[in-house]
Amino acid sequence: MEEIVKKGPVPAMPEEIKIQGASWGALPSQEIHDISPASIRDMVEKIRTGASRSLMLTPDEYGEEGYLMLESSPDLIFLQVWDAEAEIAWACFNPDLLDSDEEAPIEPSDGQSVFPLKCTMKDRELAAKCVEWYAHTCEPYPGMDWLKESF
Repeated sequence: MEEIVKKGPVPAMPEEIKIQGASWGALPSQEIHDISPASIRDMVEKIRTGASRSLMLTPDEYGEEGYLMLESSPDLIFLQVWDAEAEIAWACFNPDLLDSDEEAPIEPSDGQSVFPLKCTMKDRELAAKCVEWYAHTCEPYPGMDWLKESF
């Protein structure tokens, strides 16, 4: 079941980093070994500027509890947060494309994933905020509307 969850107030950013794993894509060879405040700032800046087109953050070392996945092209961003325990996916979305069944023209870092065009956005600044928030909370950014799907 899909529902739109509207943005709400954004509390102060916690200082603690909660993620335990990170990579510049979906493959093990793309792992980021340094998960420090400086590394998080670097990740956020690379997403903001488009210097990196893929990022995976996980609350546990192997991504079994969930993840934040970002894949992008020069003009589109797919961003999803998966909560494995609750079996809920939170995705960015384009309200004008909610009825679309088209695939987004985004080349995935794993070489095989397909992303729905309706679950894309263009705002790199907002995507960077989502990445930073997730790194510190392991939760979807409250300052963005999400398409929530329960399984």
